[in-house]
Amino acid sequence: MVKRYSIALLLTISTALSLAQPTVDLTLDDAEQRAVQSSKLLSASRARLDQAELRTSEVSTAKFPSLTLQGGYTHLSPVPPFQFTPPFPGAQPVTIAPVILDQTQVQLQLQQVLFAGGRIRASEEAASHQALAAADDYRSDELKVRSAVRQTYWNLYKLRATQQVLELTLRQLQARIRDAENLQKAGLLTSSDVLKLRVQLANTRAQLLDLQSQEQSLAVQLNNLVGLPLNTTIRLTSDPRMDDSLDTNLDQIVAEATQKRPDITASQARLRAAEAGVAAASAAWFPTIAFNAQYLLANPNQRILPNRKQFDGTWAVGIGLSWNIWNWLQPEYQVGQARAQYEQARATAALLADNAAVEITQNYVALRPARERIAAAREAVVQAEDNYAQVSSRFAAGLATSTDVLEAETLLLQARTSEISARTDYMLAKARFLNAIGK
Repeated sequence: MVKRYSIALLLTISTALSLAQPTVDLTLDDAEQRAVQSSKLLSASRARLDQAELRTSEVSTAKFPSLTLQGGYTHLSPVPPFQFTPPFPGAQPVTIAPVILDQTQVQLQLQQVLFAGGRIRASEEAASHQALAAADDYRSDELKVRSAVRQTYWNLYKLRATQQVLELTLRQLQARIRDAENLQKAGLLTSSDVLKLRVQLANTRAQLLDLQSQEQSLAVQLNNLVGLPLNTTIRLTSDPRMDDSLDTNLDQIVAEATQKRPDITASQARLRAAEAGVAAASAAWFPTIAFNAQYLLANPNQRILPNRKQFDGTWAVGIGLSWNIWNWLQPEYQVGQARAQYEQARATAALLADNAAVEITQNYVALRPARERIAAAREAVVQAEDNYAQVSSRFAAGLATSTDVLEAETLLLQARTSEISARTDYMLAKARFLNAIGK
């Protein structure tokens, strides 16, 4: 009785869990959009882009005047006042500069850099190009997310379609086993022939269980990519299609991709930033000239003699020059480092362009045979289905052996799974090609 209650409880829990699982219909486009919106990789990439844009704004402020406010209060220790005694009999000392122990001052200073050897302009240009590179990095990360979704989507589709073929094969084997059992009762078939079919049925069930395990694992991966709860049941509503043309000129594709692929454009932006960095480093050889203006409100104001205990305001304007005449060739080393960074960026950009051309060419070349395999696989399925129908009819009439049925069944299963693989492999190849050209 306890065992029955335990089984009933387990069945109830299993049913409740299955009913609690949400179900979502997803096209490939929907899956990509969900992944882009929920991707933590893109969130981090967006933050880096914001940081780069804010850095550009920060660097650009150096070309504008700066306004500084300073203030302070000081209490001094007592000292004897500065006094003068007239040279007359009975004359009293006269205080020239009274001692003011409490001193307060407020100073407002304006500074505008007039010349800095081009450092400000070059630094602003370098930061701007770094921001452009960060924007291209974001686009590149988005392509990675979309590519991962495409690969997972079509691999999951492939597993589910293969699973359906195996389920159909199981039903066909069960029907053949029933035929075999009838033939055995009529004395037209031995028990070993029936056993062969049952062994094949068990093997097919094992294959199906293995596929179901893989399918569940891949479904969890897709749920994670698109930002859904991991136990969500996703219904894939997009089917493999071949509505594209492969007649585009390959050289034109490579040329356009190397101009638009975000990782390549990011490398070009970093190359221009490195070039601007050389100019910014070279500015260390030149002096810095700045206009200065200040207003001082102090109590007492040291410019007013004799000192008096009250707030007085004074101002000053001028031009200042700062030039590091000798610092052991530090600017030369800085410029050398900047040029080395430029050469590194130039080599990286060239390497990326070369690798992109190879990647695009390889994926483009793989598309046509992948597409042609679909028609060949479809023809093989038609022939295998016709062969299986003939063998099944002969077997039901006692004119074929179980070995003949198993061979026909195996050929049909292989043909059907090959067709599924051909269709999904083409979509996977297409996904890799789209990623290679930056789409």
